[in-house]
Amino acid sequence: MGNGTLRVTRFHLTLYRRTWRTGVFTGFLMPLLYLGVVGVGAGGYVEHDVEGLPFVAFLAPGLLAVVAFQTAAEEAGFPLYSALRLTGRYQRLLTAPLGVGQVLAGHLLFIAVRTAVSAVAFCAVAALLGVFDSPWCLLLVPVAMLLALSAAAPLFAFTGRLTSSANLMTVSRLVVLPLSMFSGVFFPVGDLPAVVQPLVRVSPLWHGVEVCRAVSGRFAAGAGPEPLSLAGHLGVLLLWVAAGFVLTLRVFERRLSD
Repeated sequence: MGNGTLRVTRFHLTLYRRTWRTGVFTGFLMPLLYLGVVGVGAGGYVEHDVEGLPFVAFLAPGLLAVVAFQTAAEEAGFPLYSALRLTGRYQRLLTAPLGVGQVLAGHLLFIAVRTAVSAVAFCAVAALLGVFDSPWCLLLVPVAMLLALSAAAPLFAFTGRLTSSANLMTVSRLVVLPLSMFSGVFFPVGDLPAVVQPLVRVSPLWHGVEVCRAVSGRFAAGAGPEPLSLAGHLGVLLLWVAAGFVLTLRVFERRLSD
């Protein structure tokens, strides 16, 4: 990781210090409200376990994964479109001089850092609520960072090709929100119609949810068979990161050379 990449990351962190309040509710406080109200509160009335786990223990790792996923989607949406199309921020960064790969890697690293901060805060609150009872829950932080990168990298490629911001809301409504609801966060994917399950299982969020649930140390020994091992889930996430980075790099090179 070169100095150029770190310079870009510091640049984005400096900007984020001015705007962080706007994303706190949807990216952090909303999942915590779900955890407290739905998980701890209403979950107390759920008499049966979910995949061998108390409902709140099943829910919490999934909500952490959603925090990471939505953080990535948020940053890959209008902020990126604005930097590419409206403010010319990316173009100015390239005069530093910096390479396109460094600018892209620095932005992705910023997303990973931002996700890590939210994940640490989530784990702290979950521990105070008694949901996480071991410091090993901090292992969820690097998993959340990897999940955020696996979502951001391909979404960057999509946003980089847009000529209008109108389609950004479509992605949020048709991709981000449905995946957040149906990727095994609130109930097992196996409860979905069979025709939908393959679409969900290919998404990085589902793999992230499975890894978070396994790493939390609460995954039931008697749970149903998984289509991939823990290493397989991590491998898929890494594949999303690598493929997304390569695709985005090509899109950005064409876009920024115009």
